[in-house]
Amino acid sequence: MARIAKIEAQAQERERIRLEQRQRVLEMRNQPPAIPAFIRIRNLAKALRQPLDKVLKHTVTKSNRRFYLKTKNHQPAEFKGVKQIVLPFRVAQEVAEHFGIQIAYDDLEPELSEPSVVSDEEILGLRQPVIAVMGHVDHGKTTLIDTLRKQTEASLKQIAPLEKHGMTQKINVCEAILMKDVKATFLDTPGHFHFFRMRTSAAQVADAVLLIVAADEGVLLQTEESIGAIEEAGLPAVICINKVDLFGEDSKGQVDSIVNELRSYVALQNSPVLSISGKTGAGLDDLRHTVWKLVSGLASDQRLGALVGPQTHAEGLVLESVAVKGRGTVLRVLIKNGKLAAKQHFIAGMIHGVVRSMSDAEGRDVKRALPGTVVDITYSNKSKNVDAPNEHGFFVLSEARAKQVLEQRELALEFNDCLLPAVDGVLAESDAEYTSMDAEEEGQDVTSVGDVAEADDVINENDLIETKSIIVKADGAGSLASIQDTVDEMSGISTVRLGIGNISVKDIDVAVNGKCPIFGFNVKLRKREAKLATERGVRVILRSTVHELIEEVTAFEQLDATSG
Repeated sequence: MARIAKIEAQAQERERIRLEQRQRVLEMRNQPPAIPAFIRIRNLAKALRQPLDKVLKHTVTKSNRRFYLKTKNHQPAEFKGVKQIVLPFRVAQEVAEHFGIQIAYDDLEPELSEPSVVSDEEILGLRQPVIAVMGHVDHGKTTLIDTLRKQTEASLKQIAPLEKHGMTQKINVCEAILMKDVKATFLDTPGHFHFFRMRTSAAQVADAVLLIVAADEGVLLQTEESIGAIEEAGLPAVICINKVDLFGEDSKGQVDSIVNELRSYVALQNSPVLSISGKTGAGLDDLRHTVWKLVSGLASDQRLGALVGPQTHAEGLVLESVAVKGRGTVLRVLIKNGKLAAKQHFIAGMIHGVVRSMSDAEGRDVKRALPGTVVDITYSNKSKNVDAPNEHGFFVLSEARAKQVLEQRELALEFNDCLLPAVDGVLAESDAEYTSMDAEEEGQDVTSVGDVAEADDVINENDLIETKSIIVKADGAGSLASIQDTVDEMSGISTVRLGIGNISVKDIDVAVNGKCPIFGFNVKLRKREAKLATERGVRVILRSTVHELIEEVTAFEQLDATSG
């Protein structure tokens, strides 16, 4: 009897599970299809449960073996084949409405969590404060940080002696003890005018700013630019009048003059002012105490909150990416929430990777990275993309979710590459073209977009500016972006290839095909590549400072066509 009862109970349990599964299927059928920001047309047809031919007929027209979006409410796009057709959500929504189907938006893109919004599963803790050190070039920012660190931990390596030409050309990261074992993460930013992007990026991720002004030079161009970044980000600041040792006991009058000028800026009217010397260490105890009071106030205002619970995946921002021999691309990441550990999947820009190892600014291995700290990450690349991300969000996700996010970002790029130019006159002609393509389906003659442009002389060849092509390589994504920002302003220069790391055979191949030189910042030309470049007549210009490299690009731009 007991055996029969057991068999009956098992049968009842199987029936219960079957009914539950059936109910879930029915509920899912009643749910509107969830469509992400971008979707391939084949997948949209499946989601809508409509034949692909019907969806194609409503969505695109065909001409000269190419497919064109029919919609007039979106910038025109051209696709090589059905497999290549990618639709943004708005177009997918229009298609669904045509078939009388409602769809829901499936937002797959991760965003940084807001510590002010804490769920029951999450824990709110305090993170290490992040301080951006800003000011004009050669006003003593790096020397100050070195002295500050040396006073608290003498064994730490110094940054300034390692910098080429005594110039900061990247965001240096270090930690220093303030008071009562409270640590802060300092972002030492470059002061040269070419590095505007780096300074802005540091201000955007910092909690406060140390504004360094040299007593012998006062307020200069990048000082004003730094003040603008402070104001835009709404950050509290501590003003440090540095190099007072140059004036001895007569420094007060010079300091007062600079302070009066600084007080004219709204963003600095309530900022504390300190007279210091990064070289001698004078005033640094006051500086530590002042910064400690400032960050204590931020903590009281809950502006240093971070999600640290076991349910919180690590989130952060990529400050820099560099190619390191033997380690591949290394990401320098500021952790904002959660705890980062090895073997976790992450997404950053167009990279889906798995964390291999982590180290701090001193090169020491780190097992876990906590909020407010910066770590250098080596990783296994799980994507086909090799472009190193910079100034992108860094998100730890499940492997499946990371693949979904990367696919969405790739589809977005694919779709943007298929968009047709919307210059004056062309968009209207493209709309007329769609009507003509509809006529083609009825057997009428069709004029192609190219024919329309040629007939109407939409682009006047006399108005075209002749440009010279170049290839740019750099040691990191931050410096590469800074160089590109400047090069983009040169009307006579067009960049055909950008990359991180030493000059490669591929770079030389592209240079030969494009008949252009290669400019490299802080990278090497190895013997094999040097020999190949010489044999194939490729000019390679290497420089160790950004401003010298920009000068070389400017000189190339100004070369007479016959002499270039």
